[in-house]
Amino acid sequence: MRHLANGIALAFQFFSAIPVKKELPMEKKDITAMYMALPLLGLFFGGAAAVMALVFRDFTELSSLIAAFFITVLFAALTGGLHLDGLADAGDAYFSYQHREKRLEIMADPRIGAFGTMVLLFAVIGKILIISEVIYHVSLTAVLFIPFLSRTGLLLLFSTLGSAKKDGLAFFFQNKANKKSLIAVSFIYIAIVLVVLVIVCGWQLAFVQFIAFAVSIGLYRNWCKRHFGGVTGDLFGAYLEGVEWLLWAILLFFI
Repeated sequence: MRHLANGIALAFQFFSAIPVKKELPMEKKDITAMYMALPLLGLFFGGAAAVMALVFRDFTELSSLIAAFFITVLFAALTGGLHLDGLADAGDAYFSYQHREKRLEIMADPRIGAFGTMVLLFAVIGKILIISEVIYHVSLTAVLFIPFLSRTGLLLLFSTLGSAKKDGLAFFFQNKANKKSLIAVSFIYIAIVLVVLVIVCGWQLAFVQFIAFAVSIGLYRNWCKRHFGGVTGDLFGAYLEGVEWLLWAILLFFI
């Protein structure tokens, strides 16, 4: 229980903007528990978004576009913009069309470039528009589980793909975590999501979401290996933003 509590606290400390002002142990069991708790952190984010959607839908007369804007802002606020920053950095690095080592250098640069700005703008605007189309018409259970499922996918990437660099937090965490345990927990999480989505939203949506989720992991994994030689913290952030965008977009076909 101690390692689980430490893991949950570490997940909030490293992957959210919610302050946890405490020095926590980071041994193997603690880091493993942190990543196991990451989808649960996503469930918390999804719950906050679902509550906000419910309030806008049932207690105001504001348009779905306004609701979508504030839900997008909420996600950015809860994560501290961490994953959006990763998306922008990955955009700058990939569209530089440089060799692998240079791309990693560009991604490590804290400044944002033109390509990163464009990727960020298109992603955020697209997300707002997609959410605005679906948020008043789909089960809020689907909204709840999108951040949960995206972070479960991150666990699989984290556990099956090596680091592109020999330094940084991603490299440190990968050397600390028990990857076999994370893979096992990931499949348990996926099974839970599938059962809930089938019961609440129907098997068609659950099936399409699962196929898109599985294919996206495979494609993104190969893309990271080909262009970067592995993953980094920024590439994990870019994955989260991208797969959530995809899962939101799929809901368009079920409204």
